[in-house]
Amino acid sequence: MTDVLRFFDEAQIRDPYPRYAQWRERHPIWRDGDSRRWVLSRHEDVLDVLKDHRRFSSAAMGAAVPLPTLTDDPPRHTQLRSIVNKAFTTAMLKSIEPDIAGIANDLVEALPVGRDIDVVDRLTTPLPVTVISRMMGIPEARKADFKRWSDALTGTLAGASPAARQAELMEMAQFFRDLIPQRKAHPSSDLFSAVANAEVDGVGLSEQEIIGFNILLLIAGNETTTNLLGNLLNVLADRPDLWERLRREPELIDVAIEEALRFDSPVQFLMREAKVDVELHGQRIAAGESVIVVMGSANRDTAVFDTPDEFLLDRVRGRHLSFGYGIHFCIGAPLARIEARFAMRALLERAPHIERGNGHEQRVGSHLLRGFEALSLQLTD
Repeated sequence: MTDVLRFFDEAQIRDPYPRYAQWRERHPIWRDGDSRRWVLSRHEDVLDVLKDHRRFSSAAMGAAVPLPTLTDDPPRHTQLRSIVNKAFTTAMLKSIEPDIAGIANDLVEALPVGRDIDVVDRLTTPLPVTVISRMMGIPEARKADFKRWSDALTGTLAGASPAARQAELMEMAQFFRDLIPQRKAHPSSDLFSAVANAEVDGVGLSEQEIIGFNILLLIAGNETTTNLLGNLLNVLADRPDLWERLRREPELIDVAIEEALRFDSPVQFLMREAKVDVELHGQRIAAGESVIVVMGSANRDTAVFDTPDEFLLDRVRGRHLSFGYGIHFCIGAPLARIEARFAMRALLERAPHIERGNGHEQRVGSHLLRGFEALSLQLTD
């Protein structure tokens, strides 16, 4: 390979998919010219790394604020994950469906018909932020803070310098820190109380773990839904045939959500660190080196998906990796699917047609996340 390949450049943000196709075909493994991390883009390789926590540690994900379960490996990961799993049981999610439906319906009913709307500002952001605020028992008046802090953590806070981002993260951590004594003294049925009072082998979590857990819940219940819905609506705005079919066959809404996750994944990649020397495609990944596994590319691998660059409601083959795989499967996945389902139901019932508006459209300025900061659409009769 004579040309230097770079993963973290502007072309990656604009449209990564043509590049992914070239990598899958010509460079199944390569080293980023800037970060020196190895890059894997084929479905088989991405899946193998994600499910093999014995050879590939999630510690490489890192974070400005440590996030339990996201950056931990077994056995500690298993112990901590059980705390979150108790909060995201099928029964619990089923119990909050009416509340989620009500929030989605209220937001959609407030959208004007026949006028430009920024669907990110009016729907895809406030829906998940409102839901997770209620689940965590956090005042909904702090919704704007939640979104700002979330963007700072994921690196998508528009125009923010590293110092400004760090200040936002410190403010977020302090907000959660101040709540801990209150929720320990007067616990309720919210998620924050559950985490603040949780124990592992009879020992309570540290302050840092409680803060990290709640930050993780905030992100898991926020970014995925915002980007999933934005990416799905972006496709449907150019495909009136799909919108009309979904109105006729609302039972296909869940299929459309899964296809959106595959077609334009909200999280494009994860990072892992090799625990031992590993050889792939004739290249040696040394213990301690980092690997970028690109789910956004794996989801369009022709070895798994027929006509992967087409958005199809009749797709039957292949399994996308947008929520990861195995022990680190995204904890917010079930909630994101429910929120997207009720938002789409409300939109399809409200408007016979959807089309692009004349306002601002801006992709999220992130290599990790793929979604929209602004997306101008119109609901029309």
